[in-house]
Amino acid sequence: MVKIENPDLPVATIGDSDEVKQGELAIAIGNPLGHELSGTVTAGVISAVNRTLQIDGRTMNLIQTDAAISPGNSGGALINSKGEVIGMNTVKASISSTGAEGLGFAIPSNEFISIAKELIEHGKIERPGLGIMGKTIPKDYAEEIGYPQGIVVVRVVPDGPADKAGIIPGDVLIEADENEIETFDDLSAVIKEHKVGDVLKIKVWRDGDELTLPVKLEQLQN
Repeated sequence: MVKIENPDLPVATIGDSDEVKQGELAIAIGNPLGHELSGTVTAGVISAVNRTLQIDGRTMNLIQTDAAISPGNSGGALINSKGEVIGMNTVKASISSTGAEGLGFAIPSNEFISIAKELIEHGKIERPGLGIMGKTIPKDYAEEIGYPQGIVVVRVVPDGPADKAGIIPGDVLIEADENEIETFDDLSAVIKEHKVGDVLKIKVWRDGDELTLPVKLEQLQN
């Protein structure tokens, strides 16, 4: 957060990211590859909304665009046809690892505005989490391998909430507080209703058995 005392500076209008639709115009502004190319403008479309990605162990819901986003663009604005800021450019898929192009992602404006308000009001961000990395098991594949649909745990953060509760790699998360869990969106929706220190009843599938484990949410580390 940066506080500027000058009241006469021009400011961008913040748009409602919940209203963003697939196929709409998207304009990205930033400094790709450093300040020598500062203020670069690229254009494309909104490829998708509510994309769920695992980034540095965190689950994030992002806007996907094919507007060119390069290293150095992070923090720049993603703008709609009205000139409203609808996202903050944050990451692009690695072409070398995926073989794909035109995969850029931005934090929705409603997400970062709520974070800004929390910083202003409380001076910190509270992000409760389980401390896991995992992958969604699609329904068809789950049926094929005899697993339930859910989130299979790939990694557990040592001494994190899930680790303390006894969740281990290979477990499949299928319920949180009696809410069915099939995707990271499902899990995130439950966690967002809680705060650090709350206890979630997580039901996991392990080698054909179902276990319910109490997990005390902790602050996620950056």
